[in-house]
Amino acid sequence: MIAWLWLRAHRWPTLLATSCAVAVVGVVFGGDHVPIPSLSSARQMSVPLGQLLPLILACAIGSHSRQPTSLFRVTPRLPYVHRAAVAGVLLITAAAATLLVPNMMTALRNTLGLTGMALVTAVAVGATRSWTLPLFYLMCCLLFGTRIRATANGESGPQWWAFAIADQSDRTATTLAILVCLLGLVLFVIFGAKEEAAVRE
Repeated sequence: MIAWLWLRAHRWPTLLATSCAVAVVGVVFGGDHVPIPSLSSARQMSVPLGQLLPLILACAIGSHSRQPTSLFRVTPRLPYVHRAAVAGVLLITAAAATLLVPNMMTALRNTLGLTGMALVTAVAVGATRSWTLPLFYLMCCLLFGTRIRATANGESGPQWWAFAIADQSDRTATTLAILVCLLGLVLFVIFGAKEEAAVRE
């Protein structure tokens, strides 16, 4: 009962519903390829929709990262332990949604990386605006993240920093996403989401 109340205080059922919805969309449409808009006709590339769905999960985690009530600031518990538990539950819930998405490892990688960005933004400007950096980054990946590989057929590929549109086999993308996720988790555990006066408790 205490655990359930704790989960409800952090609006976990809402995140669970969002994750389930993403999983359903991923199962049905996750394998469909989305053409990436490019500023150059020489850079043609497409990615599966399941590779872009983690943006929704990351934004949901960011919005759930704030403390739900003032009670959590006065109870005698270590804030670091509490924040680590919150981050762990939120991330595991969202990551579970990627298990049914085609190309699961790529979706999981993007969930980790974009979640790290959302948590960094939550620490810097607050949970309600935590979606801004992941969305901005993904748009940059789609618009500017493709390059022409040095191949005979002129095949397009992602820039080194655009892990969100990289293939599953791209180790640089996986490493970058994990590092960004760890950075976001560490900052969130140490500082927590920035308090916002506009948010009513």
